[in-house]
Amino acid sequence: MYRQTKRTRIMKARSIQQVTVATQVQMGRDFIYQPFPSHQLRDVDPFILLHHWGPYEFPPNNDALSLGAHPHRGFEPVTFIFSGEVWHRDTMGNDSIIKEGGVQWMTAGKGVMHSEMGTDEFHKKGGAFEIIQVWMNLPKKLKMTEPVYQGFQKNNIPIVNQDGAKVKIAVVSGKVENTSGPIKSITGISAYTIYMEANSKASFTTDASKSPMLYMLNGSAIVNGTKVEEGRSAITFNNDGTEITIEAAQPSKFLFLEGEAIKEPVAQYGPFVMNTKEELHQAFEDFQRGKMGVLND
Repeated sequence: MYRQTKRTRIMKARSIQQVTVATQVQMGRDFIYQPFPSHQLRDVDPFILLHHWGPYEFPPNNDALSLGAHPHRGFEPVTFIFSGEVWHRDTMGNDSIIKEGGVQWMTAGKGVMHSEMGTDEFHKKGGAFEIIQVWMNLPKKLKMTEPVYQGFQKNNIPIVNQDGAKVKIAVVSGKVENTSGPIKSITGISAYTIYMEANSKASFTTDASKSPMLYMLNGSAIVNGTKVEEGRSAITFNNDGTEITIEAAQPSKFLFLEGEAIKEPVAQYGPFVMNTKEELHQAFEDFQRGKMGVLND
């Protein structure tokens, strides 16, 4: 006779690697916040850059977000709109205005020209504005893939409620509990935006083989036992568990990202992210020859 026993899966929290407060940098006419790359945190492979605009309150007749036509190759620039709206155009023929709560996910691949602007209406009327753009690296085998744009409004992004609906997790890509996001990531990236009321608790499971990070836009919270008390902080984790728990002492807002580390050489200059200097030179040459298209401002 054989006796069957049930195995209980033991969940272990990932320990905190470090908390990195963003520094203010100037990009064109805009002052933005950048937790990485920095002296404290080079990257969170596969995420190589995070830019946080805001929160700002723009007056009427403003020129918020004026990033005219520019090229990209070799990675995915992804924009999360927390307030305001962003007008995206590109040489694939996309012309898209995404508003508060939405996301613009572009796979630049072998090369594309695009622009990111505040809309005419927002420039005229003004208002609250806050966005985050993340550069997500692509492995060598996908750097020259065909470019793709995916844009989704707030009402197309499903919400998972926790803690009696005091926590709302907007699932952009990947899966939380039994809910999957609408973005189809070619590298299996998971991305959520998390909104927490005061004295609330959120928890979710990460993939043991991937690298997760949290970025706290604002608020005060305890993340896996570590106090994070300053807004605009990136929280990185060791690979020693799978569980992440957030206890918010006050209203708090987070961006969660998780992806498989690529572990390849990175050659980056300006708007191109490749593996070698030779590939960077080729990218500039292709751009100058118009191989990434032409987009008029």
